[in-house]
Amino acid sequence: MLSLDEGSAYSESTGESEGSWPESSGSASQLDEQDDDQIPYYLGHYYLQDLLGSGYSGSIYRAVHVHNGKTVALKVQDVHHECPTNRYERAFYPLLQGGVGMPTMWEAGVQGKWDYLAIDLLGPSLDQLYRKHGKGVMDLRSVISIAIQLISRLELMHARGVLHRDIQLGNCTIGLPPFEKTIYMIDFGFSKLYIDPVTRRHIPDSKKPRDFIGNYWFSSVAVHCRGKVPSRRDDMEAAALMLIHLLTPNGLSWTRNGVPKTDEAHDRLKREKKNARPEDLCRGLPSEFEEFLRYCRRLNFMDRPDYQRWKDEFAALAEEQGFGDCSQFEWPPRVLEKPSPRVITTPKRSLAPPPSEELNEILRGLQNLNLAPPDREVLGDRKNIQRAARQAEKKSSLASSDAKKNSNMAPSNTMVPSDNANSDVVYIKRQSPAVGAAKKADLIRQLRVRVSSAATNEALAEIVAGFVEALQCNSSKTLTNAATDFLDALQKQLAQPSVFEVPVRTSQNSRASVMRTRSREESQAKLGILARLKHDVRTARNNAALAAMVDDFSKATNKTSGKTITKDGFAFLEGLSQRLKEMR
Repeated sequence: MLSLDEGSAYSESTGESEGSWPESSGSASQLDEQDDDQIPYYLGHYYLQDLLGSGYSGSIYRAVHVHNGKTVALKVQDVHHECPTNRYERAFYPLLQGGVGMPTMWEAGVQGKWDYLAIDLLGPSLDQLYRKHGKGVMDLRSVISIAIQLISRLELMHARGVLHRDIQLGNCTIGLPPFEKTIYMIDFGFSKLYIDPVTRRHIPDSKKPRDFIGNYWFSSVAVHCRGKVPSRRDDMEAAALMLIHLLTPNGLSWTRNGVPKTDEAHDRLKREKKNARPEDLCRGLPSEFEEFLRYCRRLNFMDRPDYQRWKDEFAALAEEQGFGDCSQFEWPPRVLEKPSPRVITTPKRSLAPPPSEELNEILRGLQNLNLAPPDREVLGDRKNIQRAARQAEKKSSLASSDAKKNSNMAPSNTMVPSDNANSDVVYIKRQSPAVGAAKKADLIRQLRVRVSSAATNEALAEIVAGFVEALQCNSSKTLTNAATDFLDALQKQLAQPSVFEVPVRTSQNSRASVMRTRSREESQAKLGILARLKHDVRTARNNAALAAMVDDFSKATNKTSGKTITKDGFAFLEGLSQRLKEMR
């Protein structure tokens, strides 16, 4: 069953969107063609004015309260309609009242054969803004703002026991002034309680066949393609797909052919959606979007999403991009000021020829110029050639000796040995300019060699700290082949050390410890792998557990688009170094 985009019904301007109602306009005197009955001028305490939109399930009017003059959006529906969304929505609005970004229901009732809801009149939907923008893609700052607000809205709904089940651009609208920077969630006709009101427990999962309820574009793969029971994770996945859609030129691929008209077309759409890999959908996007989608798909049926974590992730992305605070949605997008190029004015050169006396002086100087050094020998003589070769060889030897001597003096843009006499690690002077990719790879290769000969946890701790420094010595956050080799060597040294002096508490049960660690990891699948590693590394009991964590970190990072090391990844590596120091 396809969701109808009733988003425009709450807004002052309408526009077609996915599954939207046909655009229409007029006055309250127009007839609603259902049953050839006319909608009355007055419903409850409201006088109907302009028709804002109409579609399969009813009509929406701009209406005015006859006593206080308040303008609202009045949703009108036949009480005998086969899909009584007004009746469903009437049950959910009281649960959501007072929340930021949740419309207020001012009145609801039935008059004759008409079921009506009086709701806040809002501004245009995100679908209208996206289409009128006309660029096929939204700017990153706007999408980050949408992400932060949308996750907040879902957090509120889920905290009150309600699933939305129809996340789409048409169901997110902006407010009218002074609330034009707030995004509102609307259209709760497909919403559902996931907390049983009697038992106060989460609804159970089920494998029974079920009809699809939602929208074709953004409903989760589990619900849309596999017929699963929806839960909080599916609202979050729909939000992730919607955000990726906004950043993809011309949108997600399965949205480009419009609403499928046949079962065959619908099956093709589901196959394409199901087979789309996160790394392909998010190619070229900031890594946070791929991580968010993967996180949502890893959640179990009853898991509570970590809303705050992802609001913080997107806020941090905004800071990294130089956008500042993105908690407020700004439309049209703010034009970021670019620094004006510095213009250096130089005095104009004279085109007139120099005076003749000055020119003669220049020519005389050139004539007397001796270009040969005073001690230069004529190489036409065979003896002079041999002598020159010996002198060149001597100079080369002296230069090599000086270079060797200077290599121990630690210039500011190279690695220098640790002050610790027992240390096998080298540190990088961060005050120096960023090093190139080749230099960075060379530094990491040096550390990889030292890992295999590290004899204590303390030495390994310093090597890992040096590895983190090396990763951060330039702007690239990619896990390179050299870095992967380092992690493989580190994992091996922790799990099966070659010359390692194993601490007392890590000796005999390493295999059992690894199995216990793996089991604990599976039970904690609801957390993102990197976020979990960042947390668990602080309490790792032995080197075998740390080895398993290093292996998971390497695999998880190599699976992401661009093999980008995230903030959680760096936090894990720093925590690993600290934990090794504590376990010495």
